[in-house]
Order: sequence, then structure tokens, then C-alpha cells
Amino acid sequence: MSMELNFKISEFNITGKPIPEDIADAILKHHILPMQPIRSAIGIPINVSLNSGYRPLWHEIKMGRSGKSQHVFANGKGATDWTCDNLDLLEELMVKQSPYTRICRYTTFIHADYKDTNGERQHFKNGKDGWEFQGFIGL
Repeated sequence: MSMELNFKISEFNITGKPIPEDIADAILKHHILPMQPIRSAIGIPINVSLNSGYRPLWHEIKMGRSGKSQHVFANGKGATDWTCDNLDLLEELMVKQSPYTRICRYTTFIHADYKDTNGERQHFKNGKDGWEFQGFIGL
């Protein structure tokens, strides 16, 4: 049985330049496939937030950033910022069902990545002073 996908790798490409095959494979494996069941359950479109998919190192440096963002995919799994018309439900489902090691709720999107967290999944919200720890997520 094949699964219909609601996401395209091109949605993760913020520069419009070709994406290396290993990054495209990581986007499919670590972001599209885990989010498809959540997209099916939520029943409304979920989108990759603008400027939040794969960010090549050269792009991060050009934008004046350190290049250490999870969006660079240096750890092989990367990060994505997700958005939809029901962030409360999206956040709830991502916490319960996704394999992301860190999930952080912002006002208009949810950041999700695979940073090494010593085996603990972590939940945050973005506050006036940055990320505020909300607790560990059990599987």
C-alpha cells in the first residue's frame, strides 16, 4: 500500500538552488515521512514556514548567522518550522506522535529538530528571552 504525500522536497528549499541528494533524502526520511500521518490526522494543510527548511551553510553565513543552525542539516537530520491554521492541535500531535527530539512553539510556527538531547525529547515555547523549557516528552 502506498502512502500519498502532502509535502514536496521543494517546499524545504529556501534558496531555489539544487539541494544535495543526501539532504533531500534526510528531508524525506526525517521530516516528510514522520509528518505525513500528522497531516492526515489533522485534516488541514500543514506548511513549511518560509525560510525554515534546508538552509545551506553558505546561505546562513550570507545572512550573518553562525552557520550552526539545525536547519543546515549538519547532524544529517536537520530542522523544519511547521505552520498551519491550528497550531494548538499541530503542537499536540507533534509532541505525541513525531520523533523530533526538540519541539518549540512560536507564535506563528512550530520549530522541530533532531539536536542531540542525550536521549530525552524536549518541549519548549519561545518567550521574550528565547526558548523556555516546558518539559520532557515521553514516547
